[in-house]
Amino acid sequence: MNRPKVKFYTDRHSFGVSAAVVLMALAIAFRVIGCWGLWNDQNYLITQIALPIGAGLLFILFALLCGKKAIWTTILPVALGAAFFVLKALAIENTVQMLLYIVLCVVVLILYFCTVFAIIRTKWLLVLAFILPFLYHIFVIDLAAMRDSINVVTFAAGMQEMSIVCIMLGMFFYSLAMKKFVKDQEPDLPKIKGPKVIAPPPHDEPTQEEQAPQLPEEPAENTQQKSDGQE
Repeated sequence: MNRPKVKFYTDRHSFGVSAAVVLMALAIAFRVIGCWGLWNDQNYLITQIALPIGAGLLFILFALLCGKKAIWTTILPVALGAAFFVLKALAIENTVQMLLYIVLCVVVLILYFCTVFAIIRTKWLLVLAFILPFLYHIFVIDLAAMRDSINVVTFAAGMQEMSIVCIMLGMFFYSLAMKKFVKDQEPDLPKIKGPKVIAPPPHDEPTQEEQAPQLPEEPAENTQQKSDGQE
């Protein structure tokens, strides 16, 4: 038995898409504020400023315009975002942590690709792939950085971290907003009762008297004239 074809889409009027767009716009704003004045280094300008901002703008555009009919277009900004996180991970001094970070980015990108093309027929793996790193960032990395009294977090670093948190949370809401459409599923039609057949009433067979044609009655004047003539 062939399995019905599945397609994922998003409605731009839904809460999840609206939240994702707002969070992605905030991520762009935090990135601009946090990286203000740091564009003199060309490598930093491309990898840490232009790349995430371009990915965020493309995501907002495709999520609003193509989410319902061509959700697969959002793969491009997601791939650019994954490249940004991989390049950012290369700066991590701990080799094991760096490799785990890169593997996570690749796994999330593969999950996103397989979900929007309905190779994976559920969105919940993608939802977990975005929410778990977000929770790790908040309750492990960010809390540890806030408790570190020696290496105080600067305003610029805090804005950049807020940008990353907004990206993760925005992608979580977007994956949560994905809806599944089964192409071969027949719509539920209203049940209509069958028509009632009403038999016509039985007709009695006409008698011989009824079948015989009836002669028209003569007017009374003609009958009286005939009787006078006979007399």
